[in-house]
Amino acid sequence: MNHTFKHVLIIVIIYLIPISSSSQDVYDKFSRKLCKCLEREKVQSPSGMKPCFEELLVKNMKELKEVYKVEAFSDIDTEDLGNKVGVRMLKNCDYAIGIFSNQEKEEQEKIVKQANLTCDDLKSGDFYYLTNKTNIVPDTTHVTISKNMFLERMDNGRTYSLLVINWQDDCNFELEFKESNDPLKKELSTAGDKYKYEILANREKSIVLKVFWGEHEFQVEFFKGK
Repeated sequence: MNHTFKHVLIIVIIYLIPISSSSQDVYDKFSRKLCKCLEREKVQSPSGMKPCFEELLVKNMKELKEVYKVEAFSDIDTEDLGNKVGVRMLKNCDYAIGIFSNQEKEEQEKIVKQANLTCDDLKSGDFYYLTNKTNIVPDTTHVTISKNMFLERMDNGRTYSLLVINWQDDCNFELEFKESNDPLKKELSTAGDKYKYEILANREKSIVLKVFWGEHEFQVEFFKGK
């Protein structure tokens, strides 16, 4: 369960999301409880989130079984629960975002914007980026950019997300979400949501981007397709 929740939070550094759902109040409530636990326990790392998430499950077991209309806790769709609570954490809990932001700053190479940077390599072509790098085999999202189309393919091509890419200048662009059939990304975004990026470095095999997310910034590396 902790794996599912952590996976959600790592993936969604790409998008910031308004959410609408018939069960929104329930999952919002769970996310706020989880956020309070993280703050109370002064959790400083993603691995430290597990006790708070387990506390949430134990203390809300009856309500969770009612939400999912099951008799046994083992019958709850834990992947769906992880997705929905994780998504709402990103909307409701700046403390949780800060945990991942701080960890990324510690783990990642600090990229200073490349001198004499040219960004034409990202204007079209095939790329991919990795998420959930704690896995032995990281999850891969494939990206195709063509004119103003930004198409993502996940789960070995079984799901997709379609966005429009609008270039603000040579090395800054904005993505506008259009649609997706991916279970997670349908939770994350609604049509018209926009996300800002800045290219920091154009390397031989990859392009390093800065993602702006409220007061936080993250880096993501797009590897160039062959």
